[in-house]
Amino acid sequence: MSSAYQILFGDIHNHNALGYGIGSLERSIDIARSHLDFFSFTGHSSWHDMEPMEGGRERRWVDGFHRLETGWPKVQELIAEANRDDQFTAFLGFEWHSSSFGDQCVIFPNDHQPLFAPDHINRLRQFCRERNALMIPHHLAYPEGMRGVNWKVFDSSCTPIVEIFSEHGNSEDDRGPFPYFNHSMGGRQTSHTVQAALAKGLKFGFCASSDSHNGFPGGYGEGLMAVQSLGHSRPAIFEAIKARRTYALTGDRIYVEFEVDGSPMGSGIIVGRQASVHYNVCCPDEIDIVELIQDGHVVHRHFPVTRINFEDAVSHPFKLRLEWGWGPWGDLALDRITDWEFSIHISDGKLLNYYPCIQSGPFDEDRRHSFTTNSETDLHIRSYSGRAGAYRQNPNQSAVLEISGGSSTVINLQLMQPRQISNSVDIRQLFAGSQHFRTGPFPKESYQWHRLVPMQSSCIEGQYTVDMVDQISYIYLRAREKNGHHAWASPVYMNRA
Repeated sequence: MSSAYQILFGDIHNHNALGYGIGSLERSIDIARSHLDFFSFTGHSSWHDMEPMEGGRERRWVDGFHRLETGWPKVQELIAEANRDDQFTAFLGFEWHSSSFGDQCVIFPNDHQPLFAPDHINRLRQFCRERNALMIPHHLAYPEGMRGVNWKVFDSSCTPIVEIFSEHGNSEDDRGPFPYFNHSMGGRQTSHTVQAALAKGLKFGFCASSDSHNGFPGGYGEGLMAVQSLGHSRPAIFEAIKARRTYALTGDRIYVEFEVDGSPMGSGIIVGRQASVHYNVCCPDEIDIVELIQDGHVVHRHFPVTRINFEDAVSHPFKLRLEWGWGPWGDLALDRITDWEFSIHISDGKLLNYYPCIQSGPFDEDRRHSFTTNSETDLHIRSYSGRAGAYRQNPNQSAVLEISGGSSTVINLQLMQPRQISNSVDIRQLFAGSQHFRTGPFPKESYQWHRLVPMQSSCIEGQYTVDMVDQISYIYLRAREKNGHHAWASPVYMNRA
């Protein structure tokens, strides 16, 4: 498979107090730079067909639009200053609401662009064409007229990708996991799902972003996108999005390569009676299944190796997840923010990489999560957790460590906050099962090392031959981890160049 592409992770749909969310833009940029490769802040800008609400509650939206409009000069300057080619990429953007046409995120390739608040999607599309901007619909599966996507007016000219997942839920189909229930706009309507649109012959790639209103880009579990990019720069990432070399993630940073006849995800290609699919999926956690979906039907399933002995498991790099939080729930009237500080040392092994899995709640303007390494054996973590405002009621934070070691590897953990505790676990213990620790008697917070994840059960590579039953076809990849996190790779369109 091609090694020319870098896989980069980002969030191009999120909000803060410059709109009707919370948190400063400065905080959003800090958080994005701490754990993402790219992001766009997409402040709430307008809602041309908003109806009056009970008790005048539409003021929440109207006031938010005014805050973005008055703060737009500041937004332009901060986003321009945040962008650092080859280090961190920041895009300027805004969100346009529409009950009848569906909400759209406008993403600019350049700095210092104007806000625009038209009353029709055709005028917004023309605006985007003139500026080479992207126009990305989201929370697709809400009913038409309730801010769901309006596929009847879909035009791929400046909409190469659509947002298949966010904190609203999953828009792939109406019976899949992550149903819509966070908001008041209804459930998933079959005709507005991604699979319904693909069945109609529409052509687009997939992305996910958080739509977080907590000023926290890349909130774990709320949506994340990946691009296969030719470089870590704004033009390279923008080109990857326009070419549909994108995939959607719920939270875990799953690495996906997916090709058909040597062409990457998102391609439109000409094939004969058969085509060759090649894929490589590597997860931070155990894989449950990798599936290929052709024309709305699962045509191939691949399961990982599950019978692995200890010696084979530690003969390759393996992964460990440290999770912290839990603690008292609201019924005890003990909602609180707990500060955490860990120092982790690996004896007789090396830390190859680590993957933050940081959720957007609880909200705090001044606190930050941080991960630092001073050597190939040490990781220092500062974090915080709490139940108040936690996404889908999960208060926990976590990180995945990728380690090279062997049968004598030991993980030493020094907890400095919320209290001082030292403990050590060896790899054989973590191969057998998880190890759980309390910071005090009930109902104090806890932390846990999850069971070791061998490479053999977290990475899958495979091939499949596609039979072209119809002249025109599409195929995409869907991967699921045992912990429930998903990835969706953009379709390859066959005989649709």
